[in-house]
Amino acid sequence: MIVDQLREANTGPGRRGFGFGVLTSDDFVRLLILAALIAGFAIVTRGATIGTENLANVLIQSSIRGIAACGQAFVVLTVGLDLSVSGIVAVTLMVGGSLVTTNPQFSLLGVAISPLLAIPVMLFVGVAFGTANGFLVARLRLPSLIVTLGVWQIGVGLAYQVTGSGFVDSIPSSIAFIGQGSLLYVPNPVILFFAIVALSYFVLHRTAFGAEIYAVGGNSRSAFISGVRVVRVRIIVFAIAGSFYAIGAVISMSRYMSATMAQTTGLELSTIAAVAIGGVSLSGGKGSIVGVLLGTLIIGVVDNGLSITGVGPAQQAILKGAIIIFAVMLDGFSRR
Repeated sequence: MIVDQLREANTGPGRRGFGFGVLTSDDFVRLLILAALIAGFAIVTRGATIGTENLANVLIQSSIRGIAACGQAFVVLTVGLDLSVSGIVAVTLMVGGSLVTTNPQFSLLGVAISPLLAIPVMLFVGVAFGTANGFLVARLRLPSLIVTLGVWQIGVGLAYQVTGSGFVDSIPSSIAFIGQGSLLYVPNPVILFFAIVALSYFVLHRTAFGAEIYAVGGNSRSAFISGVRVVRVRIIVFAIAGSFYAIGAVISMSRYMSATMAQTTGLELSTIAAVAIGGVSLSGGKGSIVGVLLGTLIIGVVDNGLSITGVGPAQQAILKGAIIIFAVMLDGFSRR
């Protein structure tokens, strides 16, 4: 009965909107903003941003950020914040690259192994780091901000320790199909991105565990009294996030055919921005994965449009920072 009540709280009338609960009214507004941005940049660039190739690039470039943002959303929904994204992706990248490389200078085992064997190891590394985050935050009751900041630094340090340089090349071409291939003209990274979004939506909005996540984020004490195993939920949530970061690392390695620290730069900021713009409350217990999808695409369109119009990286960083602050302000106003 308790689980049924939690599920109703998660998927009840207050959370329904356009598309039978898939698209809320707030998400519909974000969809309109996304459409306006696409149209605006198309006018400014005289159609350069709406070419098929450019739109495909926007989706591909958004895929790694979006998958990681889905993991960040799980954490934020339980009143957490994960700053370890770049660190986990970095160490996962370097471990995977060192396992499959044919270059003895970077090889972890002295010989290269099949990517089919390396990918499960990468997923394990991501889940292990995520679980460690969850244990420290949930079981030991340490602040998620401090814990994940520390794990970020540990991940970066281990990434350099594994390779000695933070760089791995000679990645075998057999793994390229993940990041560079396509199915029915749809790039594989985009397929994986939308598959993760669909899986996340199902877990959050169609399962008892998803209802528990919202309950923990809404009021952890009330959730505990209602029978929710709060510590277990938070540990699993961080483990899920770690697995998503590892998937992003696999896509990154197979797309760029290398493992470098530059591939992880700014991921924590980008994921937090996507979550905040997507309407997931930083106070926990409120938001949808569809909003995260739209938030990710909004950032992707803005990044792409500003680059094509010649806006420099400094100005882009200022604008994205301002967008994050504005999104948090809106969240604060909605809570009052």
